[in-house]
Amino acid sequence: MRIAAQLYTVRQLGDLVAQLDLISACGFTDIETIGFHDLLPRDMARLVTQSGLSVRSAHFDWDEFEGRFDEILTLLDLMNCPVAVMPWLPPEVRPSTTEGWEAVAQQLAQWAKRLAHHGVRLAYHNHDFDLVGEFGEMPLDLVLANETVFWQPDIGWLAVSVADPADLLCRYAGRILSVHAKDADPRAGQGDDRWRNLGKGVVDWSRLLGILENSPCSDLFVEHDETPNHAETLLTGRHFLLNQLKTEVG
Repeated sequence: MRIAAQLYTVRQLGDLVAQLDLISACGFTDIETIGFHDLLPRDMARLVTQSGLSVRSAHFDWDEFEGRFDEILTLLDLMNCPVAVMPWLPPEVRPSTTEGWEAVAQQLAQWAKRLAHHGVRLAYHNHDFDLVGEFGEMPLDLVLANETVFWQPDIGWLAVSVADPADLLCRYAGRILSVHAKDADPRAGQGDDRWRNLGKGVVDWSRLLGILENSPCSDLFVEHDETPNHAETLLTGRHFLLNQLKTEVG
């Protein structure tokens, strides 16, 4: 498994070049991008190429999949990126019924089929609203009922939303392409102050990395939604995962 940086972690740092510069300075060689950064696909791809970083995965919002699908294909091709991820369902398209989630799953499957024609796999990224309900009947279960859609677990959201993240990871181990490596302290409330740098929260990384080692997971994306120190988060996350992989996974 490769250790990479998620651009959402550094989104407050100015333009794309500034974000990529810090990620490179922190020792990363791989990234996961978010959207288009208000750039044309060719311009965004050029800046990423100039950074020397490799794009392992790319996030695009629901409205971007709906309205800019051809541009997504162009950008993925220019960045030589093999994975697209649906990271978020805004409240206005977030279902409240089983039938609604089944419709979302069907739409995701259609996009997955189109992407597959171009050699790209589609993964769904969870939060907390899709982890509600009985085990096996959660919205996430409905989304992953179609085997053309893969999963990108957000470990932080799992830690604050389900009793045992390992159970869910084991259930869908064969569908995991990558994870957001994010730590959390559920005792800190409901807001963004729950998130922690890796190794500073409650996540049992030894146990979870053991599960991921026996899955198709190829990338661990260091993320922190609202870090007060971007460089510290990136450096801490990278070193923590390097040590974990060395001592626990081998």
